[in-house]
Amino acid sequence: MKLILTRCEALACIDDCEPPAAHDGNIVLTVSCCAVCRTDAKMWRQGHRDLVLPRVLGHEIAGRDPQSGKLYTVWPGQACGLCRYCLSGRENLCDAMRILGFHTDGGFARAVSVPHKSLIAVEEDIEPLILTFAEPVACVLNGLSNSALAANQRVILYGGGVMGMIAALICREQQCRVTVIERSQEKIDRLRPFCAKNSIELAKDTVAADFDLAINCCADPAALSLCIAKLCKGGRLVFFSGLTKNEDIETNLLNLIHYKELEIYGAYGPRREHMVQALPFCARQQKNLAMLIEKVISPEEVEAVLPQILAGNSLKYIVDFTGMGKHAEMDSSTGAGSETRPKRAVVLSDFLGQLVAGIKPVAESLKSQARKKVDLKTKPLGALGRIEEIAVQVSAARQSLNPTIACKRMFVFAGDHGVVEEGVSAFPARVTLQMIDNFLNGGAAINSFCRHYGIELAVVDMGVNGELRDHPMLIKQKVAPGTCNFTLRRAMRPDEAIRAIENGARMFLEKNERQPCDLVGMGEMGIGNTSSAAAIICGATGLAPAQVVGRGTGVDDRGLMRKREVLEKALALHRPPKDNGLELLSMLGGFELGGICGAVLAAASTGCVVVLDGLISTAAGLLAYLLCPEVKDYLIAGHKSVEVGQQAALDIMGLTPVVDLDMRLGEGTGAAVTMNLVELSCCMMRDMASFEEAGVDRHMVAVRCHR
Repeated sequence: MKLILTRCEALACIDDCEPPAAHDGNIVLTVSCCAVCRTDAKMWRQGHRDLVLPRVLGHEIAGRDPQSGKLYTVWPGQACGLCRYCLSGRENLCDAMRILGFHTDGGFARAVSVPHKSLIAVEEDIEPLILTFAEPVACVLNGLSNSALAANQRVILYGGGVMGMIAALICREQQCRVTVIERSQEKIDRLRPFCAKNSIELAKDTVAADFDLAINCCADPAALSLCIAKLCKGGRLVFFSGLTKNEDIETNLLNLIHYKELEIYGAYGPRREHMVQALPFCARQQKNLAMLIEKVISPEEVEAVLPQILAGNSLKYIVDFTGMGKHAEMDSSTGAGSETRPKRAVVLSDFLGQLVAGIKPVAESLKSQARKKVDLKTKPLGALGRIEEIAVQVSAARQSLNPTIACKRMFVFAGDHGVVEEGVSAFPARVTLQMIDNFLNGGAAINSFCRHYGIELAVVDMGVNGELRDHPMLIKQKVAPGTCNFTLRRAMRPDEAIRAIENGARMFLEKNERQPCDLVGMGEMGIGNTSSAAAIICGATGLAPAQVVGRGTGVDDRGLMRKREVLEKALALHRPPKDNGLELLSMLGGFELGGICGAVLAAASTGCVVVLDGLISTAAGLLAYLLCPEVKDYLIAGHKSVEVGQQAALDIMGLTPVVDLDMRLGEGTGAAVTMNLVELSCCMMRDMASFEEAGVDRHMVAVRCHR
């Protein structure tokens, strides 16, 4: 099988059992896999004056000698060895350079003919999928070879693609402090766990300056100008990426090269020595590089992903020619919940199954339109920060470029927890009932917040241990009067877990029938529920309780130690499956968490935007995400809780808290604050003028804001 580019935007997949013929100086490799790079996509889209068709593309190759079985990667260059560049050790600049996958057929085939001099034998223990990163790693090593990296130097990098992340990893290995600037919020969300794991700062922009080294890894001319502006005097610039053609560059910024005495290094393709140097790096960084794999695809899928690569919205696609389709997986962090029983399938009721099936991811085209509308408003790009991101998300979820918030609701779900008998809370269980009375009397913090922001408030009894008086604000959905002690048995039966989720969902849908809701916040009340939420997060992430459990309602040091011991005991008892939200709820959850989970699913099914609150609300949102990952498009993390476990749950969902006010009350108070900001973002989307409408020069605003 091979993929042949017959003309622009025409890639033919041909079953061809005849391997290329071997000839003097060449060996025929059996291709295990070949990664797709942006250059391949550009050749598909627009061709090149020197590209002769038909041609088999692909140069990021992992293959084996069919005779010996030995694994190789390939330096894609074929140099003459005689010109001044070859003789000076810079064969990548050879006057007569011929490139595999461009001048000769490349690796998008089951077999490829490679010059002996271009073969790089792999002695390290590297998965073939990871080996396809050797060529881009070698490109980065070439670019950084003259940059004099040293510990504690400050590095800024524009472009959060695969090349950018590899460059960031190499800089981090040298103990540099790295900041990556990436404009795509989707890519930021995708890369956040990778950057957190490797202590890399990731942002849309930064006010920091005086960096020692700047690396340009994207095609935007503005990025090159910003690299120059961000450097300190005597700083160095490494220029990897070809810029978009026929664009203007601000000459005042370019003059800084002169004023600052900057050193600039261009970087073309790698030399053979860089390919050799790349292998130990790939071996060391296999887990990190695996995080940069967007998807392992079949040859038949290649043409469909090329537009995504050109749009810059994806990471690394790797074509599998073995037919195995094996993805290089990372080992998760280990903890008390990391050893799991055999996987148990998620079996939902018919109602929940239909509800989940009705939740659709938002249209990427609408997100792009919304982002374009935001970017064209009278402000520097990204100047409104998270407000812009929220506006784009809400527009996509509500399927409108002029979103409105006509109805805002806050639900406070309440339930009691049997684990309280283990001494995990600073307050007795009866406080749950007392606080609900406070809600119904209008005296709690959430009452005050909702009155101020004009949010309709309701309290939902999902499992309170006691009878509650009828009240217009109270919705009764009780499954049982509290959960069991999950250190001894399941918190609830599986059928009770289903009922909890169903009750929360039906409650939301019934309210929604009377008046459709545009924006909903998820609050909670239940003594002991921080223990339940932390246990769920431990189970879902594999993290140990010491990495997740906080003080909740304010336990002292001894109480914190006790709380962690209790969760270790529970996790050892249940060994919960990481990816089964229903089992996590049944084993470790609370009825109010199940209710929130159901309401989140129901809200997403109607296109309503959901604002999560703190630790407990986030854990319940995580349960919904595990049951239906598409809910992520409708979720907003309201605020950063002081409870440390919240971030681990947010990382799984790829969410970032909107505000950080050092809050830890719960009730939905943090969500209420952010709901106001969500409404503000909609006003901005509708009312703020564009550059064209206001008659403002967009280019001058963009340049001046970075001077």
